[in-house]
Amino acid sequence: MAAKVKDAVHSLQSRAPPSKLTISAGTLTSKWFEKSDYVQIIEMVLTNNDPESSFIKKDNLTITASSDSFDIVRPATVTRLMAGQQIVVQIGVKNKPTVVRGVQCSGTITATWANTMTASTPISGECGFGDYAATKESLNRQWTPDWYNNAKFGIFIHWGVYAVPAYGNQGANEDYAEWYWKRMGEPDYKSKTYQYHRDTYGENFNYDDFIANFTGSKFDAAAWVNLIADAGAKYMVPVTKHHDGFALFDTKETSNRNSVKLGPKRDFIAELISAAKKLHPEIRRGTYFSMPEWFSPAYAPYALGCCGGFPGGPPTNPYTSKVIDYTGYISGKEYVTEIQYPQMETLAYDERYETELMWCDIGGANNATTMLSAWINWARSKGRQITYNNRCGYGSTDHTDATGGDFTTPEYVTNGDTVVSKWETNRGMDPFSFGYNKDTPDSSYLTGKDIVQSLVDVVSKNGNFLLDIGPKADGTIPEIMQTGLQDAGRWIKERGESIYDTRFWQTTSGTGNFRYTISDSAFYIHLLAPPVSPGSITIPDKIPFLSGDEIRILGGAMNNTYVPAILNTDGTVRLDVPANVAHADRWVWTFKVIYKL
Repeated sequence: MAAKVKDAVHSLQSRAPPSKLTISAGTLTSKWFEKSDYVQIIEMVLTNNDPESSFIKKDNLTITASSDSFDIVRPATVTRLMAGQQIVVQIGVKNKPTVVRGVQCSGTITATWANTMTASTPISGECGFGDYAATKESLNRQWTPDWYNNAKFGIFIHWGVYAVPAYGNQGANEDYAEWYWKRMGEPDYKSKTYQYHRDTYGENFNYDDFIANFTGSKFDAAAWVNLIADAGAKYMVPVTKHHDGFALFDTKETSNRNSVKLGPKRDFIAELISAAKKLHPEIRRGTYFSMPEWFSPAYAPYALGCCGGFPGGPPTNPYTSKVIDYTGYISGKEYVTEIQYPQMETLAYDERYETELMWCDIGGANNATTMLSAWINWARSKGRQITYNNRCGYGSTDHTDATGGDFTTPEYVTNGDTVVSKWETNRGMDPFSFGYNKDTPDSSYLTGKDIVQSLVDVVSKNGNFLLDIGPKADGTIPEIMQTGLQDAGRWIKERGESIYDTRFWQTTSGTGNFRYTISDSAFYIHLLAPPVSPGSITIPDKIPFLSGDEIRILGGAMNNTYVPAILNTDGTVRLDVPANVAHADRWVWTFKVIYKL
């Protein structure tokens, strides 16, 4: 093997380095390098325009920037860029001492290689980090922070009063169990929740009567957080308040409709976040928050027809049409300014919560631009990079609309190919419910295999995977969910370098059963089906592999095993897989390309 590398290096001695490089999309971003002193990230795309020659280590391709307004403090060196291909590169700058943060400035990005060759492009934008204004245009300057981009895998947790009836029907008639109250009032809806509730509890049993049985008596915050860590997830997003308006945190003077004042008399969100900070501080902490409430009397002036309908209240009994109490409601408050807005502020600023990711839902009436701009400015002053999704209400109600938040949120669907703007798919382990549905058979839940294959597919396309679990009313997590997460976690952790802190490959997410991820120093090939054994595998895409590089198995019983590879004349690569490689791993077979040249 060493001889092969030596021969390959010798054959490259007389090669000409790439003749042309293009720098595009250079941007002074709103991000800074984690654990740095606000070193601002300039992000760009490099394109190797040479049709024949690839950049290798010996070319010493180095990226810097210069300006009258900033100094370069973190240049970048590119170790591999194939002929005709692209990569994303980051460098770091800091304002000169006399330059005020947030000022408009300009400069030049420069690439140098092979001692004498250069390429450059002008750059202009905001030097340092100015304050955000309460406008959509200002907020759209915000970039998704790299901690979120690098985390890849998160756990969603839908838990609330709806876990008591725990009903959503099954099969083709299944609906989100957390929508139980809304479906109670829709006799013709496919889930037949109206009929189920009448036949099971009677016409005079109202939704809020379930609050007494939402006990959380077996809730164990440490066990939840440990399970999230065991799953290999890097962030969590518990539901703090769903559309039924019942909150699992201290909503203070805005409402008594919460688990602190009613039912279990506990602040479940504070307990969970405290456990995460203590036991697994590496897990980033987000919070889901429903912007509207279905039946809050205060929401009636903002009645929303979209997204399943949010009519406002007061609520009525769907069988008798009588007006019923909205338990815990404090009358006389304006919904947006005196309920929604201060509740979001509590999640953002109160030290019991201090969310890092505001996962809004539905949108509708809001004062989000004011709340979010102030929160970003405050967080930056504390050295924290926070993020929020596209459902806070200042964009459209389309989950794929990238203009209303840091990332888009397709639900129970994924993208067929790479989407360059950041996205996150979310779904339950249940085939079609986020909240716990007691009618779902164990055989229908996602398995470890399903989770791993979905994660690899999503990450290869620039997405994050937010996977939901639905605990029972007593706070226990169904065993079938725990098993799936733990199985997936064992696979993910062993191959973490090919998932976390990687980027999508600019060329393609993959062909057929192949998927790809890339880091600064390596390239990863993921095969979603067992390799033919014994035999060979031809990788159909022109991956960044050169004769002399190494390919090794990542993970499984044959971890780090060398795999002979041949570069074909058409640029594809053939792997001669060991005879027993198919049996040495499961679910996804991962190969690591190690750049030797």
